Formats: sequence, C-alpha cells, structure tokens
Amino acid sequence: MPIDNSGGSSIGASFGSAISKALKPRSAGSSVGRAVSRASRSSRTRSRSSGGGTRYSIPENRGGGKSRGGGGRPEMSIPENHYNTPKTGIPDINAFLGTDAAYQNVVRGGKRSLADFLSELGRRRGEAGTQFTQTKASMERDRVQQLEDLRNEFASRGLIQSGLFGEEQGKFQQQFTQQSQALQQQQAALLADLMSQEKNYRREQDLALEAAKQEALARRAAKYKIGA
Repeated sequence: MPIDNSGGSSIGASFGSAISKALKPRSAGSSVGRAVSRASRSSRTRSRSSGGGTRYSIPENRGGGKSRGGGGRPEMSIPENHYNTPKTGIPDINAFLGTDAAYQNVVRGGKRSLADFLSELGRRRGEAGTQFTQTKASMERDRVQQLEDLRNEFASRGLIQSGLFGEEQGKFQQQFTQQSQALQQQQAALLADLMSQEKNYRREQDLALEAAKQEALARRAAKYKIGA
C-alpha cells in the first residue's frame, strides 16, 4: 500500500517553522534598552532636606501603585531637629522690665517717694545747721558779756588783780567749753540720725524694687511659659 507523505510533509513543515522561530536570535540592543529603562524607572527618587535636618527621600509612585504610607501618597520622615527648635519671640529680662507696666509704676513711685524723702531730710539738715550756728553764736555773745560782767564785778570790789578773779574766770571758761562740746555732740548726733534714716529708707526702697522685679519676672515666665 503506498504511503501518503502529504501529511508528513505538513507536519514536518510546521515543526521546522517552530524550531526556526525558537532558534531565531534576539536583538541585544533591544534587550539592554528595555533593562536600562526598567532600572531607571525603579530607581528614580527625589532627595529633599529641611533646614539642615535629616535628609530623606521620597520614591516616585509611578504606575498608580500603592506606596508604603497608603492612600497613594509618599511616606515622609520628620527631621531630627523638629522638636529641638529653640523658642523665639521671648524678650530678655531688661526689655521685659522696660515694658512691664506694674514694675515701671513701682520704679516711678519709688523715685518720687525717695526724692520727697531726701528733700525732707535736706530741709531738716538745713534747719539743724541754722539752729546750730545761731546757738553757737548766741553762746559766744553770752560768754563775752558774762566775762565782762564778772570782770566789772571784781573790779568794783578792787579784786581784779586777786587770785579769786582768775579762779572764777577759769571756772566760767570750763563751763563754756563743756557747753560748746555738748552743742557739737548734739549736732553730730542729729546729723548721724538723719544719715541713718536715709540709709534705711534707701534699703527699703531697694527691697521693694527687688520684690517688684521678681513679680515681673514671674509674670514673664508665666506669659512665655519659661521653665514649663
């Protein structure tokens, strides 16, 4: 029986065509181009920095895929110095005290009261000095007059050259010296007392001003949350 080779020829032709396609070499340039394109797309990122803080990268989300943060938005990292930023806008102590109304009222009131007190002390010193000068001059006039009266009295008795006159004159001069010293001591004590009053008043003023300053600083700390 004769063998039909038409089917074999068809199968052989199909088989040969498949092998020819499988063994056909691919273009090296086309393969490398596609690989580079995929690598370029996958490694493309953005690099950002914030105020000298930590640098962070945001990968581009191409192709509509989901990012790690979800919602299609890139995940962002917070710079390390975000919470260490120093507070600004806080005035220094002197600037704050210069604008604090309560503290400035105490300062102005203290200056007025001190000026009034010093004026009163000056008036009293002036009066004390005037009185001292007048009293001393009066004592000197009395001394001269009393010595003259004593001399006249002993002269009328004819005892001006006697030892009694010299003795009485010595006693009188001693009493006058003691009175002059007492007047000097009284004046010195009065001036010392006025000086002590001034020192005490100034010290009280300093304490009041320091207390007002501490209250102002407490207001500053509360307003700007210093030490919180």
